[in-house]
Amino acid sequence: MPAPNPIYAIGTILECTGPRVYRTALPNGKEILAHVPFKLVTGLGLLAPRTKVKLELTAYDFSTGRIAGKAEES
Repeated sequence: MPAPNPIYAIGTILECTGPRVYRTALPNGKEILAHVPFKLVTGLGLLAPRTKVKLELTAYDFSTGRIAGKAEES
């Protein structure tokens, strides 16, 4: 179940640490663990290092996040 009022950020994939789990860097340099929800696994596939992704964070825990999709290239 998604957290109420998530905080959105763009992160960069650093490495895959397990099935659906990635070490990800936030724009300020902080590294977090982010996971791909099961319903998005088939749509995203395996994410390569340096891929930009949209993240959802909760206000009470900035050490983990949910990957909401790939970030749009600008």
